[in-house]
Amino acid sequence: MTERAEQAVLDYLSRVGQATYGYLSARRRAAYLAELRSRIDDACAGTRDPEQIRRVLAQLGDPADLVARECAADPDEDAGHGGDQEDEKADGGGAVPRHAYRQPPPWRGGPDRGVFRGSDGTAVRRPAGGTSIEAVTGVLAAARTRPAEVFTVAVYLVSGIIGQIVFVWVVGAVLLVLSEVWSRFDKRVAVGIPLVATLIGMTLWRGEAPYIDQIILNSLMDTGVIGLRLAAVGCAVYLTVRITRITRSADI
Repeated sequence: MTERAEQAVLDYLSRVGQATYGYLSARRRAAYLAELRSRIDDACAGTRDPEQIRRVLAQLGDPADLVARECAADPDEDAGHGGDQEDEKADGGGAVPRHAYRQPPPWRGGPDRGVFRGSDGTAVRRPAGGTSIEAVTGVLAAARTRPAEVFTVAVYLVSGIIGQIVFVWVVGAVLLVLSEVWSRFDKRVAVGIPLVATLIGMTLWRGEAPYIDQIILNSLMDTGVIGLRLAAVGCAVYLTVRITRITRSADI
């Protein structure tokens, strides 16, 4: 097989691989592509003509249609996430991706955002003030199920409000890093932003001191703590939103 012919085959297999996403699991996808490559090699045996090879690929059909036929004839159980997902056929006879109709949950912007379900299962618009009530109930639920994380949020908030104990923030940062509930992004935000805000505050200091250690100490205690307090309060608000969402997602 010439280089041009080989490239045509690889391009076709790449398009087939892209079409399998949502239909086949990673293991099944690899096996299917290997089988398809073997079928192409058998059909092209003895020829080096790129045009002939392109005709073989054309006979196999469009990659999306090829994958749809494969899945309709032999559905992949691994891609069904438990076997209870949709097995509907797309218009025209092809199979649809198993996860095609999975809607994102409301806390991630799904279709039920702004509504809740009534006793009969129908969508009902939230009443005015419902967002505030849900925020309070979300925090209370988080306090019951994840008291350590809520305590961490409280440390952030108190250290930001009460300037005399602002450096207690370090305790909250340690608790946050050690927790397995917060995501890596949450940890980076809640630890990195206060540190950056403190450094920015220190650079705004306009005082004078003869030695570098005195400059660092004085700028930290004067303007650096202001940046730290503001960032601690901001992170407390962010962490409050995150812990309520984490708690709701665990309850679904």
